Amino acid sequence: MNAVLLAGARGASPLTEAFGVDNKAFIPLEGKPMINYVLEVLNSLEEIEEIIVVGPPGELEKLEGKTTFKIVPESGDIIDNLLQGVNNLSLEKPLILLTSDIPMITRESLEDFIKRSRELEADFCYPIIKRESCEEKYPGGVRTYAKLREGSFTGGNIFFVKPHVVESTARKAGEFIALRKKPHLLAMKLGIAFILKYVFKRLTIREAEEKVSRLFGIKARAVITSYPEIGVDVDKLEDLELAEKILRNN
Repeated sequence: MNAVLLAGARGASPLTEAFGVDNKAFIPLEGKPMINYVLEVLNSLEEIEEIIVVGPPGELEKLEGKTTFKIVPESGDIIDNLLQGVNNLSLEKPLILLTSDIPMITRESLEDFIKRSRELEADFCYPIIKRESCEEKYPGGVRTYAKLREGSFTGGNIFFVKPHVVESTARKAGEFIALRKKPHLLAMKLGIAFILKYVFKRLTIREAEEKVSRLFGIKARAVITSYPEIGVDVDKLEDLELAEKILRNN
């Protein structure tokens, strides 16, 4: 299988401004750029044959030699970058898509997700983590949770995808991202019954999978993982402090 790692700049934030950088992927964390932690894990997995990193060539070239990957220059928004990366790979092999801001990821957590995803034989798999797992491993960490009938879950920053569905699902995902600040239009797409079930915590994981599958015309499945490190991204200064503390003690 192959991997696409997204490392494009997403605009200024308090985090990037605090370090005087344009791209948080290159913020130093315990002596090396944050993106290096993800690259090292990807390089450690024998089943991953090729790694594409979409981002600023000048910065990425400084990392070459320490890890193995192919650089694809960033272009446009996150959807454009994703498609740029995928277009440089074979369409015959499944893909792992990742973001570069999950420095606590481990080989074990990624291997587990890949194994579970393969077993489901789906077009698209997305990891979800129980609130209890997150709070047990990272007490004090702040995450956003969705309340479903089976419990409260947060999402990961990794996707398992069959390449033949990437373009169609990416474009549709872009439409939903564009509607995130227009809840009335988003509600029309999702359907009032679906939204009411979610609001009253009656929505099940299976129902959510079926809704995504219908909307995107694919077989989509959620993977419940006990590895919260694949869902703990670094967006804020508090996140960075937590990552530094954990990595320092590992």
